[in-house]
Amino acid sequence: MEKTGVSKYTISFGLSLALASVVNGLLVIAKEKSPAIQNGMKQLTGHHWVTHSVLIVGLFLSCGWLFAQAKGGQGFQLTTSRLIGTLLAGVATGAALILGFYLIGD
Repeated sequence: MEKTGVSKYTISFGLSLALASVVNGLLVIAKEKSPAIQNGMKQLTGHHWVTHSVLIVGLFLSCGWLFAQAKGGQGFQLTTSRLIGTLLAGVATGAALILGFYLIGD
C-alpha cells in the first residue's frame, strides 16, 4: 500500500463527511416528504432544521471517531487520491439528492 502522508483522523473524518453528506440529502427528502417526520423533528428541538443539524453533526463526529478506531485503532488505510475521490463522490451524491428532489421530485 502506498504511504498516504495523511493521518488516520484525516481519512476517518473524510469518510465520515462523505457518509454524512449522503445521509443529509436523504434526511432532507424524508422530512420534506413526510409531515410526521418533520413535526417529530420540530418537537425535539423546537425547529426541524436544528434537529437536522444536530443529527448530521452527531453522525459526522461519531462516525469519524469510530472509523479512526477501525482495525485495532489503526484506522482505515486509503491513498490520498482514493480519499479525495470518495469524499467528492459522497458530497456530490448528497448534493444531487437534494437538487434532484427540489427540481424533479417536489
